[in-house]
Amino acid sequence: MTDVIVTKRINQISHDSRNFIIVGVIIAKSDPKFFDSASFSSGNDSGSARGVITLTIRDSERDTINSTIWGSQFIIDSYDSQFHIGDVVTITKAKVGPVGHDKSEQFKPTTTSAFSLSFAEQDGSRIKLYEGHDIDQFKRLLAVAPVPAAETYPLADIASGGQSISGRSVNVLVVVQNIRARKQIVIAKTGKIKYLREVIVMDASHAGMSMKFWNHEYVERIEKWIPLTTVLLITDVRIEYNQYYKAICLGMNSKTIVTEDPAIEEGDHLLVHAMKATGQDSDMTSSLTSNAIDPNTINSVMTIQQILDRAEGDLKDDQEQFAALCYAVITKFDLDGYSRITSRKCLNCKTMLRQSEERCNRTECLHNPYNISVYFDIPVDMTDHTGTLSNCRLTSQAAENTLNCKVEAFLKMSDLQKGKLKWRFLLERCALKFVIKRKSPIRFQTMVSIVECVIAKPQEVESKIKVY
Repeated sequence: MTDVIVTKRINQISHDSRNFIIVGVIIAKSDPKFFDSASFSSGNDSGSARGVITLTIRDSERDTINSTIWGSQFIIDSYDSQFHIGDVVTITKAKVGPVGHDKSEQFKPTTTSAFSLSFAEQDGSRIKLYEGHDIDQFKRLLAVAPVPAAETYPLADIASGGQSISGRSVNVLVVVQNIRARKQIVIAKTGKIKYLREVIVMDASHAGMSMKFWNHEYVERIEKWIPLTTVLLITDVRIEYNQYYKAICLGMNSKTIVTEDPAIEEGDHLLVHAMKATGQDSDMTSSLTSNAIDPNTINSVMTIQQILDRAEGDLKDDQEQFAALCYAVITKFDLDGYSRITSRKCLNCKTMLRQSEERCNRTECLHNPYNISVYFDIPVDMTDHTGTLSNCRLTSQAAENTLNCKVEAFLKMSDLQKGKLKWRFLLERCALKFVIKRKSPIRFQTMVSIVECVIAKPQEVESKIKVY
């Protein structure tokens, strides 16, 4: 007698469900895991490579369930390459088990169903892409938020928790601020290659926090994310304290679900905030143009080696920035050469413009795209008896005060005039006051801003310069 196969919804599944079909959209997918089946069985295939992969399925705004697939390495690799987040699938004749019965469920995404599905290639179960006329209705379920926005944590609260909350899992609602290049990592234990994508995310409470994605599915999906446009609701994101940066970061675990552009009002509000935010680190100089620190308050004398040690060496602490007064010789000050010595930003949205951009192309600036400010952004190297500090930045008002010249007047100077101005400082010992911002998960490198530069008097140098 032929078994009768019926179509069920997730909320209709019970412990005695048999011979049924489930249709749903994949909202999460694990990386495949492989093992030597000799550890698990003693059949004819003992010793052959076998594997497992888990798909999390949604078939309504309320209902989700995990479906675990077992099989040979060939089968699992085939499923991994064929099925992806966003695909609508049909699962036929899967086995049903209670969630609490399987200890591995604690490592899978949290679902609404009290049951989970499992099947293997040899028991007659199968999965295939769905081709029904209502496929778009299922795809719209991708935007359903797995938890209310009220159950998410502000990034500022996570950051303030520090090292004490490392290892905990929370939910966050964020917008993509920046996406870093893909990195290739060789796993030491296995020699296999994995890929890492680092994404900087922000919300209304925090300007940026790093999140690392190891899951291959998301490493690929990140290519479609757009900074300051893509909103993410991430459940069960892992909090990780980065010892090198001495800062809190975020990471994925096996329970994490990422919902892209969730259909919630709070996501729209967050996007508006992101578009209006003016503190973007889109260019290194963007965080150096502010003259918020009074140079008169900077009196702590340091050598260049002490500055380097405090910024990245043995004296590094968990403070984001520090200030220093240094007596050093300026060894690079290319006012009349080929170095870039000015930058530009949009006065409306404060966004830094690349050298190739003649105007601001952001939507909110289209009414006045040429409202551009030009300011000094001069790279400076300086050397003392302990070492050299390279690529410091002398910007904005600090540069105008040093040169006693407005940027508009400087741009009208001849090369001869610029040369004379350069030699007033090049190879001269100066008293330089710095603000040093350490590298962090959202800042690629240490940034050194010169807030004051004057020619030093010999008596002052003699009385204040340090040996180390």
